[in-house]
Amino acid sequence: MKRSQRQAIIKKVVTENEITTQKKLLDLLKKENVSTTQATISRDIRELNIAKVEDESGKSYYRILNNSVLGMKKTQEERLSDIIIETGVSLTQIEFTNLLTVLPGNGNAIGVLIDRVRVENSSKIVGCIAGDDTILILSKNKEDARMVNEYFRQYLFHTL
Repeated sequence: MKRSQRQAIIKKVVTENEITTQKKLLDLLKKENVSTTQATISRDIRELNIAKVEDESGKSYYRILNNSVLGMKKTQEERLSDIIIETGVSLTQIEFTNLLTVLPGNGNAIGVLIDRVRVENSSKIVGCIAGDDTILILSKNKEDARMVNEYFRQYLFHTL
């Protein structure tokens, strides 16, 4: 099966079901006659802009991130700055980490964008862990964390 066909089925399955794990996604794909590996699914999830998003009750499901978050004509870094401007609440550096707080429901989407910018720019960010409204951004050392803090701080409390 071609990648485009597999990804079209993944989009359909994610849109029509409440999927909480990649294993459940793999099981649903098997029912659609799609046989693939976890590594391929992980890559497809990234390419299709799918992230876990919490509902009102706090349960997380895979959802396709919409264009208002991802904007299709902007670079990943522009998308990240836009969403920080729109949803950023606070930023605190703690040693080699930064804790970014955003409006509820935006943490995972921002985490996805931070990871993409990190990969594209080989930045001072080692990785991040995102929740509903909080993102823990990890750096190698205190100086790298300071530079990351300065980068994100320029977008906090920015007037549109």
